[in-house]
Amino acid sequence: MKKKIFSLILMIWLFSGVAVAQTGSDIFEKAKTLIFDKQWAAALKQLDEVIGKHADSRYYAAALFYRGKCQEELGAKKQALESYEKFVKISASSNLAEEAQISIIDLAAALYRAGEKSYLQKMLKLLDHENKVVSYYAAFKLSYLADRKNAARALPVLQTILDKEKDEELRDRARIAVMRIDPARLKGMDRQDKGLAGQFLKIRVFNKKSSQEEFSLNIPLALADLALKSLGAEQKRTLQKEGYNLDNILNQLIVKGMKIDIKDEDNVIKIWVE
Repeated sequence: MKKKIFSLILMIWLFSGVAVAQTGSDIFEKAKTLIFDKQWAAALKQLDEVIGKHADSRYYAAALFYRGKCQEELGAKKQALESYEKFVKISASSNLAEEAQISIIDLAAALYRAGEKSYLQKMLKLLDHENKVVSYYAAFKLSYLADRKNAARALPVLQTILDKEKDEELRDRARIAVMRIDPARLKGMDRQDKGLAGQFLKIRVFNKKSSQEEFSLNIPLALADLALKSLGAEQKRTLQKEGYNLDNILNQLIVKGMKIDIKDEDNVIKIWVE
């Protein structure tokens, strides 16, 4: 009798172990399905269970990454950043590590802009990352900071792009980033054309309600195409809606002497040559 009871207990224990393993897999797969359906809160609950109960499983690291994704989508920036950092710490060689680092930069930038100044260090640290995709992205992100002293710390990386990279689109992005920080640094790149020397393309973006200037840029006309590229996506769409073709806009400004004054729901954009 005792032998039968012992055998029964042993079988229950063995099968319960299998059930736990299957449950860990099932929970993770369910979380991924919920993420695909953008049910972030429900997915987060499942991932927390994987992380809390299956720390030794092969799903643990991936669960940390996807938890960061869910937290990011739910607006929990600090928690998301911490989840991504934990993931990178244990899975630096994962194919998801680069994406996690990019998210860390985005989240740190958002927190910095919201007044959490200590998060600047998160971005600065990644300027020296061995993965140049991460390093370059950190430099581009820093170039948007209103504090030009801090933004200028991206300049060495941006200069590396200009000195070493061959991809013209990447180099243009670096030039635009340098312009945002310190337009004077681009003087050496200015290929002056006769008749255009000394002329500048000027762009101003004003808040319609407050009339405060939100964006200001003066750039040598020889680099004017880069200045136009520096406009945000929404501002470019506004120009196109008003019938301005970005490919021909310089001709309109220079040859026809036009001044462009565009108004959208929130801003007034003024562009002219002087």
